[in-house]
Amino acid sequence: MKKIIIEIDGSYVHGFEWGDRSQPTVILLHGLTNNALGFSEMAEGLKDSFHLISIDLPGHGETPPFNEDKSYSFEFLTEWLHKVCTSLSDVPVWLIGHSWGAALALQYSSQFSKMVKGIVMIDGGYLHSSDDPSLTLEELLEQMSQWVVENHYRKLEEYEQKKKREIGRWSKDLEQMVHRDMEERKNGVALRASDSTVRAIMESLYQEPCKEIFHMVNVPIYLLRATLPVADETNRKHAANVMRNEVKGECRIDAIPQTGHVLHWQKPKEALYMVERWLKEQTKQKGHTQGPE
Repeated sequence: MKKIIIEIDGSYVHGFEWGDRSQPTVILLHGLTNNALGFSEMAEGLKDSFHLISIDLPGHGETPPFNEDKSYSFEFLTEWLHKVCTSLSDVPVWLIGHSWGAALALQYSSQFSKMVKGIVMIDGGYLHSSDDPSLTLEELLEQMSQWVVENHYRKLEEYEQKKKREIGRWSKDLEQMVHRDMEERKNGVALRASDSTVRAIMESLYQEPCKEIFHMVNVPIYLLRATLPVADETNRKHAANVMRNEVKGECRIDAIPQTGHVLHWQKPKEALYMVERWLKEQTKQKGHTQGPE
């Protein structure tokens, strides 16, 4: 793994790179309030067969936030991602996204399908906050602001303990990722992603749900979804089937038992096996076009 910096529109995008550039390129897109190291365990497992680049999305990790909240709209963000992708590769790439990153991968593919070989969506992009009639946008944004406030701790170790409980396992990679989610503040540590950034992203997810562009997506899709909490299984299955029926390209859906939203952290071996299998099957079908030196 090595650190990389990409210049886009006079600003800088930070990230990490694994593998040989002669192999097929995979660009990894993390979820809300996370960072590029959220994919470090998966990238380590894929690096012998693929060239992987995981980026800090705007306002996360070490990538500066956009100057205007409206820039987090998918209309703007997909154009930004296109500049990133074409700066990294002159041939189509694979995309792997988690949560918000999965939604971004899907939105990008609907606009720039010629740049995408296929996408892996890890528990994101198929469920939509706007589907809940009991939750208004204003209420959702207030909930997110409260969530940002609550993720303020006196010591980094307190946040570590919270993430250990949420994930159910721990590793050096997860520790590095978790540390990079946070930054020191006057009275302790808090999320690097600001309240305004989080609210802008959630507003985009609410107002621009992926279900509106399913019919515009014509690339192979692999959705790897969670199964917990059990009470949400009916909604998950229904939403996944809606996506599969509406997208134009091939769509495969698998679930990993006893996993929540961060399934690639909770069961990394199972997630890696399933993602690697799908990527290799797709690569064999499409043939391998060598990327830039």
